[in-house]
Amino acid sequence: MEVLPAAKGSVEVGLLPDVSHLPHIVTVGRYRIGRVLQRLAQPWSGQARFSHIAASFDDAVAQVHALNRKQPIDALVGAGASGAWIRERVDIPLAMVEVRGLDLLQALRQAKLQTTAETPHVGLVTFGEPSAVVAQFDSLFGLGLVQIAYQGPQDAAACVQKLRAARVGAVVAPGLVADLAEQAGMSSVLLYSDISVRQALNDAMLLARHRRAERDRHQRLETVLHQLQDGVVAVDERGRICALNPRMAALLGAPLEALHGRPLDEVAPTLGMGRALAGEEGGEEVVQLAMRTLVVRRAPILENGQLTGALLVCRDPAVIQRADRSLRADQRQRGAGVRWRIEDYLGSSPAAQRVRQLARQFAASEATVLILGESGTGKELVAQGIHRAGSRAAQPFLAVNCAALSESLLESELFGYEDGAFTGARRGGKTGLIEAAHTGTLFLDEIGDMPLALQSRLLRVLQEREVLRVGSTTPIPVDVRVIAATHADLAAQVERGQFRRDLYYRLAVLRLATPTLQQRGSADVAELAHSMLAQRLGGQALQGQALSRTASHKALAAMLDAVLLRAQAHPWPGNVRELDNWVERLLACQHYLVASTQHGAAELDAARLLEIFPECAPLMPLAASEAARKSRLKDAARQAERKRVREVLESVDGDQGRACEVLGISRATLWRRLNQA
Repeated sequence: MEVLPAAKGSVEVGLLPDVSHLPHIVTVGRYRIGRVLQRLAQPWSGQARFSHIAASFDDAVAQVHALNRKQPIDALVGAGASGAWIRERVDIPLAMVEVRGLDLLQALRQAKLQTTAETPHVGLVTFGEPSAVVAQFDSLFGLGLVQIAYQGPQDAAACVQKLRAARVGAVVAPGLVADLAEQAGMSSVLLYSDISVRQALNDAMLLARHRRAERDRHQRLETVLHQLQDGVVAVDERGRICALNPRMAALLGAPLEALHGRPLDEVAPTLGMGRALAGEEGGEEVVQLAMRTLVVRRAPILENGQLTGALLVCRDPAVIQRADRSLRADQRQRGAGVRWRIEDYLGSSPAAQRVRQLARQFAASEATVLILGESGTGKELVAQGIHRAGSRAAQPFLAVNCAALSESLLESELFGYEDGAFTGARRGGKTGLIEAAHTGTLFLDEIGDMPLALQSRLLRVLQEREVLRVGSTTPIPVDVRVIAATHADLAAQVERGQFRRDLYYRLAVLRLATPTLQQRGSADVAELAHSMLAQRLGGQALQGQALSRTASHKALAAMLDAVLLRAQAHPWPGNVRELDNWVERLLACQHYLVASTQHGAAELDAARLLEIFPECAPLMPLAASEAARKSRLKDAARQAERKRVREVLESVDGDQGRACEVLGISRATLWRRLNQA
């Protein structure tokens, strides 16, 4: 048994190393009760590790804390005022040595036998208040009892003096008073019997086993929590922290050890667990914690149907965003990003029918395809349709815009890199898109803007069917079909030396041109516009927005027809993107466009229509003044475009890629708008 004497900090170690797996029970007591506790604990030594603290009150509390830090304590055993004092100040289960009725009677009888004629009375010293039951018993049987309440060590000497003054010959008392009575010449009987002490030790054994099991469970829980990247904290039914991981401790700004046992509401009021501790299952909530934005989720903890605490999980929104991007990227690599079929290239014009016919023919081949056409004419839709209708439909379809990335970034995205290939390279390297598209299709949009240095590397991939990562000397075989697209005149770029001739002929095995809306005619424009309207209204219905709040589908379709009728001469320079802009504009301004007549009917207001759709203004004869006006309008439009581009570039700190995303244009269009006269 390990014994800590009354002197602070002095320790006599007697623990056997082979019993470290047993519950750790500490008995606390001085004087006679301490000796009894040590004696009666010996038979239990095979079932638990026992330590004894020979101290009381504050000294005992300090030594319990010190020992618990070195060797976690599973249960305590104490008695009397000192035991009650410790139980109020230590968060460890404590089994009290109780005074039982039969034991008390036997002790009183034993003390009565030790009285004399000069000192005929028996003294009874108890913790707390004198017992009314004992007083009534004394009045019935005439034992001549003198009861004194004992509050603490400061009362011990006074108790003995009172007992002597009352002619007490024998005392039934706790250990300290019993020892002092012996020193004062009075006989004494310990208030606590061996039976009571054994019962307390047995209770402590049960408490220790339960606490040991709880601690083992918490250790397993914390082992799991330590592996999580999210901040996780569990609290008990009183809201005190009982388990958390290092990530959560870092968010709370304190060491793990300093947080255990503290109320979470006190440590971080914004993370309040009141509703979870009331049994409510909460959803995600955004909170501010120490100048950080977190997404938190709370949930009650139930054990055997009983609410025993609550759990809180904190996630960094950036982690959620990265995970979302990763999932979406993975889905895209697996082909989940292929949305379009060849049939989705709508239109009944000869030009649209020719595109669908050629696309079906190309889908049956494995040759490289070059798609030519202005921005917004559906080049990627056709590329996805060819992939989906071909033999590689179940394999990845990966797309990259060659104009949206710098040369170095485009190189790493396409070809990948080895671990340590350059400063800032991700550990373990990175798989490039060409390698990731193995057995599938790689769509290279705006191929005309690819730097010449990368054109030669791409040519080798197409010729040798292998890719070489940046920083590697080992080529990796790949089986990938390439579909390229551009708005530029590649043949002219080849003549100017801006595009490799050999790569051009390697890409342009199969060629397909996507016509502009102006070339397709008003019938195709109307078909596309009505399809866009149906998709938008269907999206609103899915989001729970009742169509009756705006207008019926039929009424909106009629309004769209009226707008398109006014725009038959419009050249649609923005192609499908511009048309989609018009549909969205119509939905946003539908009420403004309608005016009520004298008869209560509703019809389009011509003036308002031209205000919302100025492109519908009728074309006037091109007189000199009109030509000058149009020239001024064109110049103003260019100035507005340049101003808008510069504003967006300033807002994204000059990041051209992000600016293109905001403006919905290609990098080549961005360059033209910045440099046009």
